[in-house]
Amino acid sequence: MEKDYETKDLKAGITKMKEPQKSGMGKPEHMEDGSIFERDGLFIFKWKGGECGFASQEAAEDGLARVSGVSS
Repeated sequence: MEKDYETKDLKAGITKMKEPQKSGMGKPEHMEDGSIFERDGLFIFKWKGGECGFASQEAAEDGLARVSGVSS
């Protein structure tokens, strides 16, 4: 059984990485924590490395107040 065993030389495949697509309404890089901006119909704010998205600007302002501790 071991005599019938053969090895095959394998070569690595060549793949090309595609450049990521850029959307027209991306998040501005200069935005700081607590800044609300709109992207794809959602109102988003950045907070401590994360992003929270809401359907309306009023809801985003309320959510930002809650996470920042300003809300009563």
